[in-house]
Amino acid sequence: MNKVLFICTGNWYRSRLSEVLFNYYAMMCKLDWRADSRGMTETQIRGISPDAMQYLEQKGLHTYLDEPRDPEAIKVSDLEEADLVLVLCRDEHEGMMRERFGQIPKILESQGKLRFWNVFDVPVEAPSGLKSLFGVKSARQSQPSKSSCEHVDLAVKLLIHELSENQMKVTLDPSEVE
Repeated sequence: MNKVLFICTGNWYRSRLSEVLFNYYAMMCKLDWRADSRGMTETQIRGISPDAMQYLEQKGLHTYLDEPRDPEAIKVSDLEEADLVLVLCRDEHEGMMRERFGQIPKILESQGKLRFWNVFDVPVEAPSGLKSLFGVKSARQSQPSKSSCEHVDLAVKLLIHELSENQMKVTLDPSEVE
């Protein structure tokens, strides 16, 4: 069984949603891949994002959540065990990956084992005090929850399609290939 690892900041929203969607679609396509997910940072947050859960419920996929677990921070061993690592937002996470793991991300990317997507997180809470009075907003790029969930879903479906095609090529009898 091949393993894909999804990584976001806290392993609470985007990467967990990716994991559940990927595992469902892979099962439906009889793909020999399984997903897991981790976060770049330690967090005190528990469970899974309500936005991700709501999206899964709307699609009827909330029952496909593995045993409920709290977010987990990434370790070097997670990178070593994965056949493919997908980092959810290059703008947000590439520097964090380099800072935390040195040259490992660059090596994995050169081997085709690490990819970056650009699925942005949901907006942070509205600024308070003087910042809100003057309309100061966070410099971090974001996208609304519905858009982010749909973006993750589409990206995962495209990945499943790619991996399914690759699996088909491998399982064909060599004499059948021109």
